[in-house]
Amino acid sequence: MWRIYFVFLFSFNFNALVAQIFINQLGYKPDLPKFFYTNINASSFQIIEENTNLVHYEGSLTLISNRDPATGMLIKKGDFSTFNISGRYFIKLNTNDTSYHFNISDNVFNDLLNKSLKAFYFQRCGSQLFYQHAGVYQRATCHQNDGFYHSSTGQTGFKLSRGGWHDAGDYGKYVVNAGITLGTLLMAYELFPEYFSSDSLNIPESGNGIPDLLDEIKYEILWLLTMQAEDGAVFHKLTKEQFESFVMPSQDSGIRYIYQKSSTATGNFIAVLSRFYRVYRSYDSTFANQCLTAAINAWNWLSNQSGIVPPGGFKNPQGTYTGEYGDNNDSDERLWAAVELFESTGLSEYREYYEFNYTFALINSTMNWQNVRTLAHLTYLFSNQPSANQSIKSQLYNSLLVYSNNLVNKRNSNGFGITLNPGEYYWGSNSIVLNNGIILLLAYLKSQNQTYKNVALEQLNYVIGCNAHNLSFVTGVGIKYPKKPHHRPSEADGIAEPIPGLIVGGPNQYLDDPILQQYFNQNTPPALCYIDHLQSWASNEIAINWNAPLVLLAGFFNGSFTSNVDNKNEDEFNKFNYNFELEQNFPNPFNSQTVIRYTINSNDNSKLFRVNLRVTNLLGETVFNISEGYKTPGSYHILLDSAEFNFNKFPSGIYFYQLSVNENHKTKKMIFLK
Repeated sequence: MWRIYFVFLFSFNFNALVAQIFINQLGYKPDLPKFFYTNINASSFQIIEENTNLVHYEGSLTLISNRDPATGMLIKKGDFSTFNISGRYFIKLNTNDTSYHFNISDNVFNDLLNKSLKAFYFQRCGSQLFYQHAGVYQRATCHQNDGFYHSSTGQTGFKLSRGGWHDAGDYGKYVVNAGITLGTLLMAYELFPEYFSSDSLNIPESGNGIPDLLDEIKYEILWLLTMQAEDGAVFHKLTKEQFESFVMPSQDSGIRYIYQKSSTATGNFIAVLSRFYRVYRSYDSTFANQCLTAAINAWNWLSNQSGIVPPGGFKNPQGTYTGEYGDNNDSDERLWAAVELFESTGLSEYREYYEFNYTFALINSTMNWQNVRTLAHLTYLFSNQPSANQSIKSQLYNSLLVYSNNLVNKRNSNGFGITLNPGEYYWGSNSIVLNNGIILLLAYLKSQNQTYKNVALEQLNYVIGCNAHNLSFVTGVGIKYPKKPHHRPSEADGIAEPIPGLIVGGPNQYLDDPILQQYFNQNTPPALCYIDHLQSWASNEIAINWNAPLVLLAGFFNGSFTSNVDNKNEDEFNKFNYNFELEQNFPNPFNSQTVIRYTINSNDNSKLFRVNLRVTNLLGETVFNISEGYKTPGSYHILLDSAEFNFNKFPSGIYFYQLSVNENHKTKKMIFLK
């Protein structure tokens, strides 16, 4: 049942708002929190099975806001987290209003993960997309003449630079935006390899024994290598002088230029090539080493530049109007480059650079293409290098929790449970929400505080339906989604449905395009400043760096589950005057050996703590125990040798390792591959 409420929104502005029930349009996992929102002034709800119309659950609505600052709406919230029976259901309010139908299932995020990851395949430049892999979105080869040196480079002629991904709704290719995109995707695999191990996405490389996520990343890495100059520096971008019209990629004619070198592009290049080396060396050590060598050569150039290159940062030269990705500060790119090289090599040169420069700002902002400092800090915080400074890691950990608590507070003050306040709905606001989710997820990994994980899930729920537009912002995902994204192939291919798996930018209260200015004004609540319109590039365009955090969160929540091995909250540890940190094993996945590191912190350095390591299978059954005896506060490591512990008699797959310090426990997952 649909009704219309006319709500007075600020002075002299009326907006017609449909009375609705806002849900995660993909559904809910049985073991995760389940919330919905409504702007209907009801008091209770029922969960009703689709096929039988039987009521399975009843609950009361909670008032969140009489007038939510971001939407101008009355917002109430329903919680049915304790209901965990798989099936297909809908919500019915005591006003008789009903929701979209939804699933409760373990695999509700599987479609989102597959489509958001395969979206990168559909962004490929320089390759033909065959029907076998692309279906109706097949298309011809494009941009075979990339690219010619722009006069800003001081060079003339042609440099072969085919491949890579089209950056967004246009066909340009930008090293800076490739940096944060690849950094996020590589983080996803490095932290959660078991969730991104699929080799069956149906891309050309599927079935080669390498996870398709890494295959897709490699496609972009190969292009990045072509953007490196002989002196080690990296050219900033490869585009035309003006944006192309809405034609298919193969019909995009004209000269595409390679633009001058920049230190921001070079820093991004170093960081992602170094990180790619770490995750890819177990699959192809020769190519991985080539990438690391290229990163080191780039560092040698960058470290010899006394300031940002070009002076003042990259600016489009006269006559060029494509994306700029301008940035007048390269200190964050340099920091990220150094820490990734340190994590990949262990060399003191790179560690010392990071440790000398890290204090400018700790983790106090969410990463974006213009500021990758937080990515640098996160790499150091999660470092497996034994020479990493534990005091610095403690500072970073504390700053991560402080910033995450700030995000939780934002969620608590916003009607739809997101981590944006009015004033923060910038161009690409959906990506800010998703990257905030990643920050919260990493805080959960370090602290085991379930609140962070739950709020991270709410950020994902927001972009797939729990928002004021009752819209999944991801094409082809959910029940109602954008049909007219600012995306050239989706418009030019003659197919009604847009290419699936692409997240659009979302509400933009600053109205940065003429369409937004036509439909909204400064009095429009910020979260409502979105329109599904082809020419609203400031709210309805897609971009690779926006899809990357979507892939990470979708993959984590698709793969995560509640194990039979319990963790205890960090707050419980505090009452015992000690706590401890358990790091991810390295390497992971592993075959013959892996190292597990842990740190015990206490205000009494003479105190002894009983330490035990327990390894279990997915059923929670003990595989073996390792008694560490009694330890004083400090950092330690355990070498897990598969031969010594007869691990080879067990099948390949996911295992848990649980560290017990006195009566408290922490658990992580690892992958054993025979």
